[in-house]
Amino acid sequence: MVTLAENELITRVEGESPLGRLMRENYWIPFGLSQNLVAGDGPTPVRLFGNCYVAFRAPDGNIGFLDERCPHRRASLVLARAEGDGLRCIYHGWKIDVSGRVVEAPTQAVRHTQFCAGVPVVHFPVHEEAGIAWVWLGGGETPPFPDVPFNDDYGLEMVMTISMVDANWLQGLEGGMDSAHAPILHRSVIEATLEAKGDTDTRGVEATIAAPPLYETEAASFGMSQASLRRAADDRTYVRVGHYFFPLIIVVPNGYGSATHLFCFAPVDDTHHLVFFGNYGEAPLSLREVSGALEGPLPDLRNFASLRGDRANRWGQDRELMRSGHWSGFARSAIEEDTVVQVSMGPVVDRTKENLSSSDVAVAHARRLILDTLAAYEAGHLPPGSARAPGGVRIPQPFDAVIDAGASWRELHPSGARESPAPSAGGSASPS
Repeated sequence: MVTLAENELITRVEGESPLGRLMRENYWIPFGLSQNLVAGDGPTPVRLFGNCYVAFRAPDGNIGFLDERCPHRRASLVLARAEGDGLRCIYHGWKIDVSGRVVEAPTQAVRHTQFCAGVPVVHFPVHEEAGIAWVWLGGGETPPFPDVPFNDDYGLEMVMTISMVDANWLQGLEGGMDSAHAPILHRSVIEATLEAKGDTDTRGVEATIAAPPLYETEAASFGMSQASLRRAADDRTYVRVGHYFFPLIIVVPNGYGSATHLFCFAPVDDTHHLVFFGNYGEAPLSLREVSGALEGPLPDLRNFASLRGDRANRWGQDRELMRSGHWSGFARSAIEEDTVVQVSMGPVVDRTKENLSSSDVAVAHARRLILDTLAAYEAGHLPPGSARAPGGVRIPQPFDAVIDAGASWRELHPSGARESPAPSAGGSASPS
């Protein structure tokens, strides 16, 4: 349980909020999919932590990330023309290149070159990794990108979506680490996927819906590890271990073969966030498979989980589909199902009115981690996994495994061989 004051601390990210400042000063922030940033296209509007920017790709492949307002008279560069390696404001024709320099100012008649060189432009470094574009908003010397398990250096393939969600960032993050909802909310998606996968290895998913788990968490240098444990045959235990890379990234085994689920959450403002959801591995699930969009056309690749309405029409829920057997009435994708329940809570949920259950161990741990980290940061300590930390931090791969009676998942190496879970008989639809 958190107090009202604590609820505000862990949800507010705009302005000079302590949490927003902590995130901006210590972490690379995801803002877009690389495939959606196309050279020659118009500038892409970006909003992070309550501030507005534009991003664009130059012909040489580099990405510019600028304050949305033109440094001349503050017109929006969302309207700008894309010209070669820069953006030209349609108001007075000033051009700013991909590196954040004013290179042309037609309204300046004398000492043009010197004038342009002296105009400050708010711009930020961008790094592309795993099909995602990340920005460094922290100022100072740009730190290296962290050694997360989906980095391009590992030679893994990535399938990724992006969605705008009309709810506070923490509602998204908590949904990503709340595995209890998966076999309930996504029941119809799971059933359809199991049927479609045929002979593919689906033992992990089958185990998660066969028996209820116990949950354990452990603090780590990068944030937190969380494990769900289920009884298996011969007094053994089937365990799934995921990792929370503080404050915005979650990686979990997906239960279908060897691919891994990835969630990234970027605060747009206090009442909106971006969610990046997909999977990576040597043979990841397709976009259709990973999203659960098993039938019909794929949703908008620039906003995959866009909802079709509001509270008045239940956000587009199909009650006739529910009467015919679909669990949630949202059949476009599992991401749509996640989004609608988060939006239904309201823009910022009041956590003092919740009643947490035993499946909420990871959620409660994460809230306490955020609060403790804020206090430590105010006292001068770097937060877990900070990009400013000397030597950086490496996050291990998530994994699932079957362990013998008396063994601990904390002693396992993520590269350990996976065995058939062989879950015990009985149990009901339960947390994953």
